[in-house]
Amino acid sequence: MASGAPTLINTDFATAIQRNKDNTLLLFAFLVVIAGIFGYVLGWGGGIIHDIWTMPAAKVSHLTADWVVRDLFSLPPRTSALFGALGMMATGALWGVLTLFLGAHILAAFVGSRDANAALPAEQRFISVVEEMAIAAGLPPPRAMIVDTPALNAFASGASPESAVITITRGLLQACSREELQGVIGHEMGHIADYDIRYSTVATAMAGVIVLVAHALRDLGRRLWAPRDADEVGGGAGPWRLVLTLVVVAVLAVAVIVAPIAARLVQLAISRQREYLADATSVKLTRNPAGLIEALQRLQQGDTAIARAGSPVATLCIAAPDALSSGDIFSTHPPLDDRIARLRNLGGVAATEVAERAGATAPQAIGSSIA
Repeated sequence: MASGAPTLINTDFATAIQRNKDNTLLLFAFLVVIAGIFGYVLGWGGGIIHDIWTMPAAKVSHLTADWVVRDLFSLPPRTSALFGALGMMATGALWGVLTLFLGAHILAAFVGSRDANAALPAEQRFISVVEEMAIAAGLPPPRAMIVDTPALNAFASGASPESAVITITRGLLQACSREELQGVIGHEMGHIADYDIRYSTVATAMAGVIVLVAHALRDLGRRLWAPRDADEVGGGAGPWRLVLTLVVVAVLAVAVIVAPIAARLVQLAISRQREYLADATSVKLTRNPAGLIEALQRLQQGDTAIARAGSPVATLCIAAPDALSSGDIFSTHPPLDDRIARLRNLGGVAATEVAERAGATAPQAIGSSIA
């Protein structure tokens, strides 16, 4: 790594933690707004289409496309639009809560994790470090679990500190020294201590609801779109009713396309922000940024593919399952180079010092001693 780390805003971990918490809350608020607007437009669309096809033909003939668009922004808003907004936000929140409390079990089954075995030296060390970091954070020790894969990764899950789980791969456990392992577990303990798992889980669920509703509407539109006698359906003024309906459908189509993309981008931004927060919290707990820096450098050089990049586990991992997917607005994680630079800035760790320490604890030597 280059020794010249850039000058960054976060000059101490207390400032970094507070700044990242504020950013995460702001991003979550944006996601709620997106869900509300999406639901509002859908509710408005349903209400105005009902009016177009039920009002008298004489009245329909005097309506214009401009009236349709202006109605979207009318005050007071349509009752159906308000119900749509509230319904979308409530559905996302409810699904998020269900996912939050069932998520740890779902993820364990998804990656095939098992409880750490205290009879094995390497896994006993993992359990001990989890307990150390829990004491440092003032929290009950999370459940320690292992995924039997050579990939290098780890993640935390659970609805609360009392039900939290920290999962690490066998590959990362064998590659890390105790100091590096403390940095990794401190990072995962940071997710638990800062409760950002709740934010990210509910955010992921809400974004998922928006995407699912959008897909359902597209499918429904394709199935319902069929030639029919307009006058017979409309009870008079049928052709003009169809024209007005098409204007509404055009507005809905924009919402169906834009809302899922916007929700996904915000969800990914939350995921990236929480990694910075957990890195800063790890420094707070361990008082030693070098351990996490060295662990992240190992992740840079290794295989992090614990799961597919688009899987439910992807946003939870300490590093993106696909290292090539980090570094842009569609990535689940910020670039490891950027995270390492921020950690150096937090702790004032020189690049040469980290390189010397990493060389003294090469993965091969560590693996042979604990395997």
